[in-house]
Amino acid sequence: MILTPQQIDRIVKNFVDVHKGRMNADKSRYHHLPEYWNGYNYSVEQYNAIEPHVRYDAFPAKLFEQRAPNQSELQAKYIKANYKGTTTPVFEDFVNTVGRAFAEQNWSLKVNQELDSRYVDESFRTYAGEQIPIFGSLELWAKSMLPTLKLKDANGVIAIRPMSLDYMRTEENEVVTDANGNPILSNELIKPIPTYHSVHRIVGQELGEWYLIITDERSEVLVGNKRVREGIVLELYDGQSIYRIEQIGKKESWKFADPVEFYRHDLGYVPVIKLMGIPVLSDGTLVYNSPFVTAVGLLDLVLLDQSYLQISKATSAFPFMVAIGDICDFEQNGNKCNDGQIWNGDKNTVCPACSGAGIRSRFSPTGQLLIKPKTSLADGDSGLSGKYLEFVSPSMETLEFLRREINFQTDKARSILHLNTSDQAANSGEAKTATESISRNRATHAFIKPISDQMFAIVEFSYNTIGRMRYGQYYGGIELNKPTTFDIATPSDYLAIITEGVNAGVPPHVTYQNLYNYAYSINSSNSKVVKMLDLIFAADKILTLSSADIIARIANGTIEKYQDILHTSAPQLIAMLDGTFEPSELYPTFFDQPIADQVAQLEQAAKDELIEVGDPIAEQIRLLTNPAIGA
Repeated sequence: MILTPQQIDRIVKNFVDVHKGRMNADKSRYHHLPEYWNGYNYSVEQYNAIEPHVRYDAFPAKLFEQRAPNQSELQAKYIKANYKGTTTPVFEDFVNTVGRAFAEQNWSLKVNQELDSRYVDESFRTYAGEQIPIFGSLELWAKSMLPTLKLKDANGVIAIRPMSLDYMRTEENEVVTDANGNPILSNELIKPIPTYHSVHRIVGQELGEWYLIITDERSEVLVGNKRVREGIVLELYDGQSIYRIEQIGKKESWKFADPVEFYRHDLGYVPVIKLMGIPVLSDGTLVYNSPFVTAVGLLDLVLLDQSYLQISKATSAFPFMVAIGDICDFEQNGNKCNDGQIWNGDKNTVCPACSGAGIRSRFSPTGQLLIKPKTSLADGDSGLSGKYLEFVSPSMETLEFLRREINFQTDKARSILHLNTSDQAANSGEAKTATESISRNRATHAFIKPISDQMFAIVEFSYNTIGRMRYGQYYGGIELNKPTTFDIATPSDYLAIITEGVNAGVPPHVTYQNLYNYAYSINSSNSKVVKMLDLIFAADKILTLSSADIIARIANGTIEKYQDILHTSAPQLIAMLDGTFEPSELYPTFFDQPIADQVAQLEQAAKDELIEVGDPIAEQIRLLTNPAIGA
């Protein structure tokens, strides 16, 4: 959609009217605040509800604004002062789980060459792979930012815009303008970048047509007679241009200058895409729910219980000391202390000796409890029954109940998000049979797949829009293979599947695949180990056979003896080959060689080892075929 000047004026006027209305409205009735667009309040409230579970320092004021029954104001202040965001690990685990879609084995991307040879030295492959600010590459930006942004702010947007613009200049360094006074762009290629805008800043929109966004910049306005940079700067995106609209004049007048065309992209579509989530209707308008929001209610309960547990520990978890004391006999101006009060002639005042307790401590300056001995004139403390000093501990039932509630609600939230519990926890509720593991992983796959599809739609949109904005008709395009499978099973899942498979006698090729998955699941972070595993799985033809099967097959000649050496000693042989490898310009390391060459060298090393150590299998075969010899 290409907006007309009249449409732009109406969009800005609507923003001003709604913005002024929101500033003057009762903020406590958020649902009834004027909206920039249908569903704005709903979307912002969702963002605010998720925020405390994303940032450890985001205090959920709305969650704690109503004090619990029997909670004092002092306790409420203590909770706020000592608040800890303990639910952020759940969000981080969810982000990491969703982020597995970006594992290298799950997807691939090829950037094609531009359609004009003039761009060979300034190719999109180089720009997208090395020149994106902060992140270096678009791929790293997507991996680092998209999962977090998408799960936190489903109604936020990614906008593609030039980082800055270079204009033609005269020899005096003045900007050259056209007949209408507009600056003329230089011949340098522009540098478009993806920019995130939270839902709070989207102050006007028609989905897929245009977006009005409040930027971080500020314009110069008048406050009284003083010029200050406190004015709002808007950016308006449509299918043809990006406009810049600045607040001018007196700040309280809410006047905006005519829109200035910041950049004319001529894409034919708006270079903005929603982060997306689960589509829902709010007042008849499409908005998105974050997949994480389904767990927010439970995690809110965790934050409440955690705060109550913290204050309960501070007030109840420490024992109270109970000790005997003396009746206070302090005297002031002829008036004695009476139950902590002293009459001063006009009114009772607090006794300064016992601080109003009516009892004076019998602890010595060194902390010793002084007991009165029995004398000929008095019994002292000999007539007292019970203990002189003891410590009384409150019941721990409340603390234990809160701790159980916290663990229960956290586990329930993780279950809703299809998050695995700790792989080492035997009693965490994690499925232990192969059938349960497979069933759970399928459910997780079904949950993650739509999220992954949307993330890669944003990746594709970002690459294509940046490429078209930078190279126009000469953009060569990309070839993106999106993920269809995800590495979501844990090592214990694979072990359960392997164990059941072996016991059930499944074909070796099935066990081979499960062994492959298991090995990679525990070594995927070490690139050198992964290369070694690739070689072992390529070279070891008897990988799935048991020791007894290997010996039997060597005896009847179906496998060669060196294969057993390779099977049992592959890591050591590979380490030896890697250590003695002489690098070349073509192959800097042993693992840079073609896999077929690596396999051939590993097999030869196994054969050499067999010659050196003799025939270790022959004796085992002889014992198996002649049991009497062993006797």
